[in-house]
Amino acid sequence: MPSYRDPDDLLVVIFKNIAVENELKSMEAGRPIFDDVEHCVITAPGSHDIKVFPAHSFSRWVGGQFGIGQTKQSYAERFPHQYQQFKAHVAQTKSGTPLEHAPFLSEARRSELKALNVYTVEALADIEGNELKNLGPGGRDMKNRAQEYIAEAKRGAPSALMAVELEALRAKNATLQEDLEVAKKIAAAQGDAEFDDMTDEQLKAFIKTQTGHPPQGALTRKTLVRMAIDARGSKAA
Repeated sequence: MPSYRDPDDLLVVIFKNIAVENELKSMEAGRPIFDDVEHCVITAPGSHDIKVFPAHSFSRWVGGQFGIGQTKQSYAERFPHQYQQFKAHVAQTKSGTPLEHAPFLSEARRSELKALNVYTVEALADIEGNELKNLGPGGRDMKNRAQEYIAEAKRGAPSALMAVELEALRAKNATLQEDLEVAKKIAAAQGDAEFDDMTDEQLKAFIKTQTGHPPQGALTRKTLVRMAIDARGSKAA
């Protein structure tokens, strides 16, 4: 079953400038005058048939129903992703999984497929008809294995996504725990500082005021400070 709904997704499309003679300018100058004209070069995976069209010439009708309300679409409009890359002077790419990620292909097979304009696993999985025959012996097996690779990847995608989300949650929880520990240390430091200037008697008086009961026994200053911090916290609660 094809992986794409839009047949255009299978095509290898490249835009480039081609020098075209300007007949009017040539006659006026008395010598050949050429203009750079943007063209769209289209090749189907597995095919040696190359089609070239002016980039802004009519490509097809789009929109509407039953021929009503349709508008003309140029090749530049039909393949906007590649055209934008062309205008930006960057490498024009296809969307899909590069053949380098297909473990069932040897380097020799990858080179053979690229020579036939097959650059992605998706294109290999959807190749049909004469283009499939052009792959030669083993072509059908490669196509089947490409389909199996895509199907297996789709089955594993939810688990992979869940694992990523779980790891992100663990990292978030770890960060929150670290923040909590830092906050506790800051609060403890601030609490200790509040009682630094108090005498032991003042600490005992503070504890009695907060809890209603004076501390009993011979207590160290460290213990009194801790009781004062606890008493303040329970009073606030």
